[in-house]
Amino acid sequence: MDHALFSDIDSSTENLTREELIDLFKRLKELAAKYKRSEEALRLDEARLEALLKLNDMAMVAEGDIIAYSLEEAILLTGSKVGWMGALSPDEKTLAMHCWSKGTKEECGISGRLHVLSVSDGGIWIEPILQRRPVIVNDYEGYDGKSIPSGHIPIKNFMGIPVYDGTRIVAVAEVGNKGTDYDASDVRQLSLLMSGVWRIIMRKRAEDALAESKLQAELYVDFMGHDINNMNQVAMGFLELAIEKLGSEGRLEKDDVPLLEKPMETMVHSAKLIDNVKKLQRLRAGILEPMVLDLGQVLSEVVSEARCTKGRHIVIDHTPAPGRLVKANELLKDVFSNIVENSIRHSGTIEPLTIAINVSTTDRGHEVSIEDNGRGIPDARKEEIFNRLSQGKMRTLRTGLGLGLVKTLVESFGGLIRVEDRVEGDHSHGCRFVVLLPDAGKTPGLHNAA
Repeated sequence: MDHALFSDIDSSTENLTREELIDLFKRLKELAAKYKRSEEALRLDEARLEALLKLNDMAMVAEGDIIAYSLEEAILLTGSKVGWMGALSPDEKTLAMHCWSKGTKEECGISGRLHVLSVSDGGIWIEPILQRRPVIVNDYEGYDGKSIPSGHIPIKNFMGIPVYDGTRIVAVAEVGNKGTDYDASDVRQLSLLMSGVWRIIMRKRAEDALAESKLQAELYVDFMGHDINNMNQVAMGFLELAIEKLGSEGRLEKDDVPLLEKPMETMVHSAKLIDNVKKLQRLRAGILEPMVLDLGQVLSEVVSEARCTKGRHIVIDHTPAPGRLVKANELLKDVFSNIVENSIRHSGTIEPLTIAINVSTTDRGHEVSIEDNGRGIPDARKEEIFNRLSQGKMRTLRTGLGLGLVKTLVESFGGLIRVEDRVEGDHSHGCRFVVLLPDAGKTPGLHNAA
């Protein structure tokens, strides 16, 4: 034999005893098995690298789709039948199992549902976190820590690995029901695949953050370069008219007061826009401290200011509702001020403009409805009005930052906002904004700024 793999075996077998031939045969079988394992390892390495290469090319794919694809590849690499992945909370107290393989979804009663496990409760799912290393259980029936979510498919064997970001565990990847026992080769393939996937996800998040920063920079330039410039042009036009009249007549009459009032009004709007941009920057930077605020008190302040609007006959129907606590920050008032200001600004010449503000509390939280008898919002624009801060919209919508900021703020408070017709099916009778905010009446450890 002259193959390099068998170079350490004497090719002369003519004078060997029976025992020596048996020993030689065993050695040949061992070397052949070793060669087969090496060949299989190379095949798996190649498959894993191909999967990572494809993942690298999935730049425009959502993060959830990247994880789902990598999980299916993990099942193929390890010869498993099922698999799942979960994200570990920063405090390492809960594990949210939210990605299940196709095979699991087909057989499992919990398919498609988020299942949150407490790390303190233990169980097979948690072992890679508790032990902080890969875990293999090839005899699941004999394993003492059997504990799986209700409705889950039967498990024959199991392998799970922790996914690290530095020294912190951020996720777990787990597979099961392989036809043979899991071994160190399976651990190697799953660990290398998932560490590569995590690097891809981190890179994608960094790229997305950079793109978002660029978008925000363009957004601010857009405001300054277009919106405020337009406002300045309007103000300059009225002032030029006033100057011309002073030049020709030497004075301004009482009827000419709008020539000065309009520039003042425009400059107020311009200052408001700049202020909103600053608030948005502070919100994005995460420098606003959360606190518990009295929603009822905030609404009362908004109502008081709206009733002082000059030049309009406004009737506000509002019953104070103190003691409704929400977790927010100092910009909570801006949410409702912007909605009320939007009602006033776009109500046309309707007199009187009637605005009704009501608060109700349910098991979902505190719900604030603000409705008016203005001109309303057509169905085609109901979603559009909140997209002022969205990519692709900022160069086509020139209505100011107000409602875009409102939506951003409400969602940052963990809430929801929608707009609907005040009279169902007929937008011309006015609109209703509905804001839902979580109840923070029992939230511990926060400063109460009510």
